[in-house]
Amino acid sequence: MKKLIILVLLFNLISCKKEIEKTEPKRIITKPHAKKLSYNEQLEAIKNGTSKDSVLSNDIQFINDSLLKGKFKLDISKYETENEKKNCFPIRLPKKMFNEFYNEGFNNLGDLNGDKKDDFVFVLHALNYCEEGDSYYFTDNSIPRILTDSNCCHPSSILNIGDINEDGQAEIAEYYSSCASRFKSITIYSLKNNKWKEIKTIPFALNDEYYIDRDFKKLFKKVSKNNLKYFEIIDIDAEGKIIASWKKLRIE
Repeated sequence: MKKLIILVLLFNLISCKKEIEKTEPKRIITKPHAKKLSYNEQLEAIKNGTSKDSVLSNDIQFINDSLLKGKFKLDISKYETENEKKNCFPIRLPKKMFNEFYNEGFNNLGDLNGDKKDDFVFVLHALNYCEEGDSYYFTDNSIPRILTDSNCCHPSSILNIGDINEDGQAEIAEYYSSCASRFKSITIYSLKNNKWKEIKTIPFALNDEYYIDRDFKKLFKKVSKNNLKYFEIIDIDAEGKIIASWKKLRIE
């Protein structure tokens, strides 16, 4: 009889425990979150991991001291402020790659912004992972760079086509190449309040008759104030002749 009573008590105890386990919420053990590094902390870690034969793509001291060598001081602070907001981190590049860019030198465009000083253009690699291609920079820091999605940029690809709208600032043309295709383009820009305003992109097919850096004065002609004529080359026919025509463009 005593054994029976003990068995009944044990059964009730086990049943009660199972019922409690069903009704009690399970405790979730969480691990403490790792501290999220700030932009500057992550940037410092990238710098510390850079080898001696490499340099960060936005290392302005290296660019100014080793590449520009005191000819002028490039200021990229306004671009870097935007990059930080977007968490765009620099790229590690071999130093010799920077030298390859610099070996192309500068292209003298004359006075672009009406300050009576010659403005030169040169090319640098993307500053960070968010940028898809090279950029054109000018020796006057008040003139904004032109950002591209191409890795086939050259100083000779920026052309001064004259002050078409007669506002005291020259318009420019950017010859664009995607590296591979024979179909290129030319984009006309006008400088407005220290910003480049894109006016029009014109198709340009590679051909043996006109070369953009040699013949651009034949391809662009100012007609009158605000009015430009340009020679649009869209293709080459089966006989090798260019398919082209003169078009008009108004620049306010």
